[in-house]
Amino acid sequence: AAGAALAQALQANAESRLRELFLDRTGLGPAAGAGLAALLRSSRSLEELELSRNPQLGEGLGAALSEAPWANTESKLRELHLNGTGLGPAAGAGLAELLRSSRSLEVLQLINNNQLGDAAGAAMAGVLRENAETRLRELHLAGTGMGPTAASGFAVLLRSNRSLETLDFRGFAALGGPAGVGLAEALRENAETKLRK
Repeated sequence: AAGAALAQALQANAESRLRELFLDRTGLGPAAGAGLAALLRSSRSLEELELSRNPQLGEGLGAALSEAPWANTESKLRELHLNGTGLGPAAGAGLAELLRSSRSLEVLQLINNNQLGDAAGAAMAGVLRENAETRLRELHLAGTGMGPTAASGFAVLLRSNRSLETLDFRGFAALGGPAGVGLAEALRENAETKLRK
């Protein structure tokens, strides 16, 4: 309840200058998720939001992320940390829409959200291909339950992407097969890649 109230208070304060909000390991639950998603859609000052290691947050946050459009053209959000927040397949559409519309996000961490899944990864790769104005430099997907469909989508993305510097695929069992070969070929083809890790 406290997390939801905090998110609502921040959203209601149109003059807020809050740039960084660290709420990792605070026991946030599903009720806080909708308020935090609304804050992300409306904030004009928030640059970094750390919500990691709140495993009960996922259900509410995932549903809220997928329900509403990301129409915040004034967003300054650069870093979003959602490691170990229990995000599942329902969050995939919302995360994809965030990546489609964001002109400010540089770092997205989704590590250890084992239920996020293959379809979410494929959707994120697809919208990143479409967003020519993306500034995303780091995408951390270790332990997200993504498989060959996501890996193939990222292989297509990496043929032309010029913003990603870090793409964390630790734990992607699918990279041992054709998907891994596809990623290697894509990187070889993209002379302008900035990928370092």
